[in-house]
Amino acid sequence: MIAAEHGTDRAETIIFLHGGNVAGWMWESQVPAFDDFHVIVPDLPGFGASNDQPWISLAATADEVAELLRERARDGRAHVVGLSLGSSVAIELGLRHPTLVSSLFLASASVVPSRSALAPLMFALWEKRLFWSALARGYGLPADSVDIFVETGLGIRVETARAIYREISAGRDVSELAVPYLAVAGSKDSPAISRRSLAMLGGVAAPGLHHQWNIENIDLFNEAVREWVTRRQLAVGLRE
Repeated sequence: MIAAEHGTDRAETIIFLHGGNVAGWMWESQVPAFDDFHVIVPDLPGFGASNDQPWISLAATADEVAELLRERARDGRAHVVGLSLGSSVAIELGLRHPTLVSSLFLASASVVPSRSALAPLMFALWEKRLFWSALARGYGLPADSVDIFVETGLGIRVETARAIYREISAGRDVSELAVPYLAVAGSKDSPAISRRSLAMLGGVAAPGLHHQWNIENIDLFNEAVREWVTRRQLAVGLRE
């Protein structure tokens, strides 16, 4: 697994785990905001610089992240920030390797069984540039991120996407997740995430935001992560 590192002289580690249609570059608005931490940003197997490595499962990927933390994290532990697929990997990490996790920040996590009627169409179009361009517009990505989003998407094997979809859409039992965690989802995300998954996780909604809320409201996302990591508190913008 290929991973970038920043602030290697800092005392605590944060690892950022990306979503399912992107790669580590999606955190470009977060990394500079946490320059007082040691930051690790991997490209998960099958994505970005790691797209030549096969995706096996959430559990296998969590085990690879665990090995990365043992090798590079300060004192072998890290605060784990994930979004979407990254949150699913983070949950597996917390369940399988709790001693490596200082805390979890779970953004846009999906843990309830949920299947989309549009999935067959999505997979049929997966290798088409027009599909990724349209998806970039739907996500509201800034213009300077569209090209890398499209190229990253075209580099993801459709078999990888199908395998991830099957596993995540089946849901996940989080009742034994014993590490400190905070779940936050945009209030305008899909109901499976913004209502049902958030209720199961006991999380909070980010008002008026969608799935990729780390770029939709950069300041709120960064404040939310910092308040949780440093104080175990909700950011002001998330309080009722």
